[in-house]
Amino acid sequence: SAHMSRIVARRAFAAVTTLAALLALLAGGCATAPSLVPAPVLDAASPYFDSKSLDLGRILPPPPTDNSEITRAEIALMLKIQRERTPEEVARARADASYSVFRFADALGNPDVFNAKQLPKTAALFRKVTYEEGAVVQAGKRSFKRPRPFILEPAIEPVIKKPTNDSYPSGHALWSRTVGLVLADMLPEYSAQIMARADDFAFHRVVAGVHYPSDVDAGKHAGTALAAFLLAS
Repeated sequence: SAHMSRIVARRAFAAVTTLAALLALLAGGCATAPSLVPAPVLDAASPYFDSKSLDLGRILPPPPTDNSEITRAEIALMLKIQRERTPEEVARARADASYSVFRFADALGNPDVFNAKQLPKTAALFRKVTYEEGAVVQAGKRSFKRPRPFILEPAIEPVIKKPTNDSYPSGHALWSRTVGLVLADMLPEYSAQIMARADDFAFHRVVAGVHYPSDVDAGKHAGTALAAFLLAS
């Protein structure tokens, strides 16, 4: 698990460097917006953009088939992670099952002010981002209909409540990548730590036993696309 953590950390650093140009471009584009345009109302019934314009069924490759060599290798890896996961890793995976931007507090050094009570506008913004993510990912899951790994392999024992929807792409990976990019755009001095935490959040879905690694990878790609839509909105 320590080796896997190092791999995740290296991938997180690579993701930050690859996406730095995207963040800079989008931030520059937003800077040219007219100053007199009123701020959008944070109303879940009034989305920032039409979620149908981001069709994951068109932009993501299909997942590996159930009987493919890739899926068999992923199951073998998940069983290995299951055997080696520590109580601390299980606790983290369970805690990261919740959608909350404040789970990123450790990436910011755990400041006392970083909570919903003291930052209500931040909380409202990311509730809205979560609404957008849900609309996009559920449609994508229905496009691919990949069964969860514990359905295909009963030896996989999730440490959280078993989700009842489809597996591909991972909604938590999509959410954490989207939230990470938006938060990094707000706090660029913490971007490396934020994106590493986003990857950690996503990988915990594999540790928890509810997602294949390829689900997580697809969720990250989709999250990058969603963040681009949101930052341009």
